Amino acid sequence: MKTINKKMSEVKKTSWFNKKLNEDSSSKWILVSPLLLILVVFMLYPTFYSLYMSFTDYIMRGPPDFVGLDNYRFALTDDVFWTALWRTMYITVVCLVIEIGLGMAIAILLNRNFPGQDLIKGLCFIPLLIAPLSMSLMWNYMLHIQFGVVNDIIGFFGLDPVGWFSTLGLAFWSIIMISVWQWLPFSIFVLLAGLKSLPKDQFEAAQVDGVSKWTIFFKLQLPMLTPLIIIIVLLRSMWLMRLFDPLYGTTRGGLDTELLDWMIYRTTFVEFDIGLGTAYAMFALYVTLIFCNLMYKRLISAMENN
Repeated sequence: MKTINKKMSEVKKTSWFNKKLNEDSSSKWILVSPLLLILVVFMLYPTFYSLYMSFTDYIMRGPPDFVGLDNYRFALTDDVFWTALWRTMYITVVCLVIEIGLGMAIAILLNRNFPGQDLIKGLCFIPLLIAPLSMSLMWNYMLHIQFGVVNDIIGFFGLDPVGWFSTLGLAFWSIIMISVWQWLPFSIFVLLAGLKSLPKDQFEAAQVDGVSKWTIFFKLQLPMLTPLIIIIVLLRSMWLMRLFDPLYGTTRGGLDTELLDWMIYRTTFVEFDIGLGTAYAMFALYVTLIFCNLMYKRLISAMENN
């Protein structure tokens, strides 16, 4: 009896607290104030400060001089900026196509039961556990033209060593290969989780009716996986627009591999042109926000249709 009374009193206290919280709006602000403080300090303040610096001429000496839209005008007429932006968008599209296509194929294979399935999944997950900078340094060593293990394997078959990071054109595709290798598991496991959550009754009924596996995949499974595919595109696009680590450990922007984030780094921290570098960064932010807004609307539409 005492235990029941104690539980009843706890329920009454909890209901009173919830009622008091709903009635008193100030209590709500007190509870969310730590989160708001974190957002202001670590997100809003740096963003607005960077926006202010993009309107200034500041090269790490003296106070910043306000120049208005001069940095943005220069960026819009800078061929180097547009080339870096085009490369960034190109590498984003290529990586997304490879990761989603190959990730879907591997996810379908892993969705079947076979011996050693757990071992294969564990091996597929390893690239995600490696720090991006360590990963780029590792691949720089493995693909080295003189003592890289990949060229040793190529030489074993009697072929000449390949300058992966010293050949124009090949260096760019080597950057793509490194990025795909590290983040392909992300697409694999997201799509694999989606495949395992799909209802099997519809697919089994379709197979009984004589529908081919390709038709089942394209007409039933793929539309159901569309929200997950959009989520992968949304997240990976944001990460690829800031692709930096593979360049730092390998080409450092040479051989026509300079992407937008590396250009921002070079302008800001190598040339010390803080104003122009933050203007480039603001452009990258604008492009990312516009694309993410479009993909978010597409995601909401896909979820409503499913």
